[in-house]
Amino acid sequence: MVVKKKIVSTGSAEGAPKTDAPKTNEQKTGVWTEISKHLMTGISYMIPVLIMGGLVGAFSQIIPYVIFGLSPDVSILDAINSGNYTGFNFTLLKIAQLMQSFGFTLFGFAIPLFAAFTAFSIGGKTAFATGFIGGYVAVKPIATLVLQDGKWKEVAPVPSGFLGAIIIAFAIGYFVKFLNEKIKLPKNWLAFKTTFLIPLIAAIVTMILMVYIITPFGGLVNGWIKSVLEAAGKSGQFVYALILSATTAFDLGGPVNKAAGFVALGFTTDKILPVTARCIAIVTPSIGLGLSTLLDRVLVRRRVYDKQFYEAGKTSIFLAFMGISEGAIPFALERPMFTIPLYVVGSIIGAMTGVGLGAVQWFPESAIWAWPLITNIFPYVLGIAVGSLFIAVVNIYYRNHLIKIGKLEVL
Repeated sequence: MVVKKKIVSTGSAEGAPKTDAPKTNEQKTGVWTEISKHLMTGISYMIPVLIMGGLVGAFSQIIPYVIFGLSPDVSILDAINSGNYTGFNFTLLKIAQLMQSFGFTLFGFAIPLFAAFTAFSIGGKTAFATGFIGGYVAVKPIATLVLQDGKWKEVAPVPSGFLGAIIIAFAIGYFVKFLNEKIKLPKNWLAFKTTFLIPLIAAIVTMILMVYIITPFGGLVNGWIKSVLEAAGKSGQFVYALILSATTAFDLGGPVNKAAGFVALGFTTDKILPVTARCIAIVTPSIGLGLSTLLDRVLVRRRVYDKQFYEAGKTSIFLAFMGISEGAIPFALERPMFTIPLYVVGSIIGAMTGVGLGAVQWFPESAIWAWPLITNIFPYVLGIAVGSLFIAVVNIYYRNHLIKIGKLEVL
């Protein structure tokens, strides 16, 4: 019996056909994949703080405005000083005031932590501190000297918000990575390099970028948006509602949103135009993106987000009813080039639906306890529902498509 041996060519012999070596993960990884990895690192550390701060701050509002039925235009501190509350009720109000201060203080650390861990993901431990500093300045900008009436005064500029935090996190992260690679010192000087030299250089660069480039850009945007909205206010109710809803939703509390709020407050205070579109646009992104985490398994039979987003989604919806839009920030950061235009369009749809059907809100508050002040509440709620469902459904099917074609991996 003759046994035939099958010889398999490895392609290593000269003249044998060569096959392409399999691509490594590094070769397959595109620019967006790398950016997404760093963003997700920042988001994963930001979400717990956002949830803790948001919930504590939101619960602080339930005591006075839901339990006691306080008017939305009366602050907790005003209620404490009114003399109308004594004993246990007075104690509850003091607890509510403490929770409000503590909750929104925690809330303020969410964006700095996002920037810190995003920078850390790029540049390592050395980039962490400067990333945090940059993120904090994005929320609480440094006061700069301005000459007013012949005297120099410190003036705090408009914050750049989470968009400023993204820019500084990536800029300083890659800058620190560059410094670590290019600055060569003997081993004896390694501690000096990582604990003094690079942090000092990075801190100075962070200050320059935030004070002279990123924050002033936010101020320019703020001024431009004010001019556009004031012009829109003269053009009629629907043009104003369209632009107000878009600018309110755009950056979830950043310079564009604040400019929109400034103009809207002026118009509603003078009884020129109501703030209906703004109030709808504040809550619609948070509800819509939160609904994405509740409806995805119903519509496409799978999760379209990483597991960590599902608790964030529920919190986002809850915070929206408290009048807080920042619950949507993790979703906006995760895929900003798609998510931000999506929820801007959804907010416009919701606002135009509510305004077009006759909803009117003069009081500048979007929380649920201010809803009794709305004229024609049904169109108002319908507008929020329509805009939110548009965001949720489009978002789910878009992400499901990305999963199918291999451009999105859900953990």
